[in-house]
Amino acid sequence: MNASPIHPGDLVHIEKLAPDGQSVAAYDGWLLANDDPILILARWDLPDLPLPYTTFARGDLLLETYFRQRPYNIFALFDGSSVPTDVDWGQIIAGAAQNRPVWASLRPLCRKVAAECPLKGYYVNFTRPVSYDNSGRKLIWRDLALDIWAPAQGAPQVLDEEEYQQLRLAESEPGLARDIEQARRDLLHQAETRTGVFATHP
Repeated sequence: MNASPIHPGDLVHIEKLAPDGQSVAAYDGWLLANDDPILILARWDLPDLPLPYTTFARGDLLLETYFRQRPYNIFALFDGSSVPTDVDWGQIIAGAAQNRPVWASLRPLCRKVAAECPLKGYYVNFTRPVSYDNSGRKLIWRDLALDIWAPAQGAPQVLDEEEYQQLRLAESEPGLARDIEQARRDLLHQAETRTGVFATHP
């Protein structure tokens, strides 16, 4: 029996794994596009998570971008404090997808509920290649500790460098380590100069 097709606005189950493969987080998000990259809209439904550089607040929106071949993903974090909690994002996305190509912006979605969602910044996770099961509507990614936080205003910063070095990827998987180092240089340059993915808000 064939699985039912998946469409923009359908829920996808996302699971984040630690470097050792243990599950550390699982949640659902709404599919925007399942090409390359895979785009998912998620809402932070956990209690507020204050960090030294930003706060992931309950109700915040994340536009999550997953690349099939690149060693990282990018989460654009938006302030969702003015968006009603009962918004049916699946219905909004499905309706919008009938009149638009692949979603590349959150702002039209926010305008549909008469709310503005200021961009807080971009969170880059360096990872192993993503595993995406279209028929099972499940996406799994394995974190590799190293992160970049690029605020909407201000300089980017590299996070968890020490934890990343403890993985010793340069010894065990030198090819992956080289790819990550090149991506880190490129992304930091783009974040500092507001070019590439950081040139405009998603």
